[in-house]
Amino acid sequence: MYEQYLKYNHIPCGAVIDRIRIKKHLSQRELAERSNIIYQRINDFITGRRKISPEQSLLLERALGIEIQCFFYQVQSNHEIYTAINRIAQSAHPDLSKYRKALFWDTTFDTIEWQRNAAWVIRRVFEYGNAKEIRETIRYYGRERIRGTLAALQDHWNEEIRTQNLTKYLNDDIKN
Repeated sequence: MYEQYLKYNHIPCGAVIDRIRIKKHLSQRELAERSNIIYQRINDFITGRRKISPEQSLLLERALGIEIQCFFYQVQSNHEIYTAINRIAQSAHPDLSKYRKALFWDTTFDTIEWQRNAAWVIRRVFEYGNAKEIRETIRYYGRERIRGTLAALQDHWNEEIRTQNLTKYLNDDIKN
């Protein structure tokens, strides 16, 4: 029953505690009394101001009748891993000074997730980008990834321009 929460790594531990507490019709004070954890600490977990320890996780599980050992600690760890992966993915990007913001006219340039949206970025650059943008895209993603991404496209929109740029920039050695 509670295993499902272990899959939802995008949900913070405090939200899971609060959700289960509400389903069991308990106030934060009642949960604090049952778990022998002070009320303020329970509130800090729920609001995300404090991380849960394995010991506190065990106390909360006992109070809520959860039989998965260190359940809340696992939920918290999964969320921290998810957050770290997203933070690293957002910090990994090409040299942004080589791109015109107008190239990505339909989105907020500063929030592009360069790895998650690689296929979209590659396509956009090879359809509308200039030489500097195409070269930076090749440097960042690599020739093989670009070839594979463009070859997988089924859409014929701007196919001629993509093919010309692919031939011009990937089949010859790139000259800076």
